[in-house]
Amino acid sequence: MYHLKRILVCVDLTAMDEEVIRYASEVSEIMEADTVYFLHVAKDLNLPEDIAKNYKDMLAPVDETIKHEVRETVRKYFPEQAGTKTHIDVLEGKPTDLVIKYAKRKDVDLIVIGKHRGKEKPKIQFDKVVELSHCSVLYVPNGAEIKIGNIVLAMDFSEYSKLALEQALHIKEKRSAVNIYGLHVYNVPSGYHTTGKSYEEFASIMKGHAEKDAQKFFKKHKLDIENAACEMHYALTDDDRIDDELNDFAIEKKAGMVMIGSQGRTPAAAFLLGSVAEHILHYDNNIPVFVVKKKNENMSFLQALLKI
Repeated sequence: MYHLKRILVCVDLTAMDEEVIRYASEVSEIMEADTVYFLHVAKDLNLPEDIAKNYKDMLAPVDETIKHEVRETVRKYFPEQAGTKTHIDVLEGKPTDLVIKYAKRKDVDLIVIGKHRGKEKPKIQFDKVVELSHCSVLYVPNGAEIKIGNIVLAMDFSEYSKLALEQALHIKEKRSAVNIYGLHVYNVPSGYHTTGKSYEEFASIMKGHAEKDAQKFFKKHKLDIENAACEMHYALTDDDRIDDELNDFAIEKKAGMVMIGSQGRTPAAAFLLGSVAEHILHYDNNIPVFVVKKKNENMSFLQALLKI
């Protein structure tokens, strides 16, 4: 597990900012972050020419005005005596691209982005940030509980599941009331009938295999599955929509966070994020989604893409 010591929080000058900054303060405390960056990307920082001309002695530069506004909220949740350094930056340009470049330049470990619920079109493209960023990403919808409650973890018993589980266990270490629920979704292969077994019989076989894989996974990583470090659950799906099962399970468990391990973009990768994480980002609920990535795994691709 890499430690999340440098955090980037994206702000958009809406009422949502206070929720995101307050949530980021909770995450920062849990992770014992050293530095938290707050970034606003504006499409245009220039005042209309006639206003700038007539009030040039009265108006502060737009970026300084924005920094002042953000600083007031930051001070409420990141007091100077707490020991975490904070920096506020305002940039001009395309929000999604600049967030990715800024995160790389500052070598951040986690990007925190607010997610407006409903039909409002986000200024920052969630999928693109997750695809191209070199680090983990946390999406915080408005209405999210500030204190992190139960964590639902998508489990396929890969190395990426291990990364996500490590972060979940770290949160539980700092917040003992947190429960971690792992969900593995399985299906019945389309050719099951050639075995002479019924659908129900083969479903039972598939669940048995999943349970054995879980035992091997926890044993390999020296975790005792019996001590409820991660309480495993299994769900059968008929339509391969793992994200639906994950979302329903998160609601059932009153989850305070959904956590998904994600493969970074590498030359050998057949896809960017995978349908599970890609779809779960777009559910209209108040559950934060933490996409855990292996830091810098996709840096060669990112450097080529952004010509850094």
